[in-house]
Amino acid sequence: MELRQLRSLLAVQEAGSFSAAAEALATVQSNVSAHISKLERELQVILVDRRTGTLTAEGEIVAKRARHLLGELAEIYEDLAAHGSDATGRVRVGMIATVASWLLPRLLERLRTRHPRIELEIAEGTAASLQRRLHSGSVDLAVLTAPIRFDELLFSVLLEERYVLVVPADNPLASHEQVTIAEAATLPMLVPPVHVGFRDELEAIANVRGARLSVIAEIDGLNVIAALALRGYAPAILPASAVETIARQAATVAIEIVDVPPRQIGLARHRNHLLSAAARAVATELSSLTSHEDLRWLPAGVTTVHSRTLAQREPQALLQT
Repeated sequence: MELRQLRSLLAVQEAGSFSAAAEALATVQSNVSAHISKLERELQVILVDRRTGTLTAEGEIVAKRARHLLGELAEIYEDLAAHGSDATGRVRVGMIATVASWLLPRLLERLRTRHPRIELEIAEGTAASLQRRLHSGSVDLAVLTAPIRFDELLFSVLLEERYVLVVPADNPLASHEQVTIAEAATLPMLVPPVHVGFRDELEAIANVRGARLSVIAEIDGLNVIAALALRGYAPAILPASAVETIARQAATVAIEIVDVPPRQIGLARHRNHLLSAAARAVATELSSLTSHEDLRWLPAGVTTVHSRTLAQREPQALLQT
């Protein structure tokens, strides 16, 4: 088994065909085909369905292991390069969009000053999609929200964020400083589709209080929902940091929802995937950013966390596990 064979298999998985894989690897299609055929003969299984260009079930198993193996190999080089010097190398970080807009600029600023040789690759996604990417190994770290649905993922809570109800300024609730989830649920509102993580959160919160959400439209994308709500098209329940511009929106009002727990924002990684020196440095900076004494840069409604449950690991423990 050769590394170039494994790289060819992963290229086919990601590109969807032998020709596209060859282009991605800067080689010819015959080389990719030969590498995979040789690997199939050695393993005595079919790895790629030639009709569709997709991996077979056996191919998916091999690809998962190959990605982990090649990642470990890359980290050996990165760790040796970083030994006795600044951390260096590429780190793949996933972030949910509502957090990336205010956390990422601070992280980039710190890395530019403290670890200028680290190159970040940022992947935006929902909490659910980022958990799947951590599980598959396509990202090293992820800043996302609880709950965590994979036992293999370690999660360290960094921040908490309250929920707010955004309503047009002429709505009867606009004069309230606080509302309950039951009061908010009476308004026909914009929500994500069923089975999207944030929608599941809202439904669970409402159910605990014996309320049921009233839906005017389902929209796949919190940023789109926030944009429409802030323009006064319809009410929406949103994370507080998603409505940072509320002070500049004369047509809308953000009201605190008082009887629901804040959502937890944290740092996650796979417990069985070793972090490179560069990835450990990024994790350390993220933890340091959110535990610094001066947190005035945090959006309104977002606070630091001073205690965790036993089921949640401290950032330093997460790095060492």
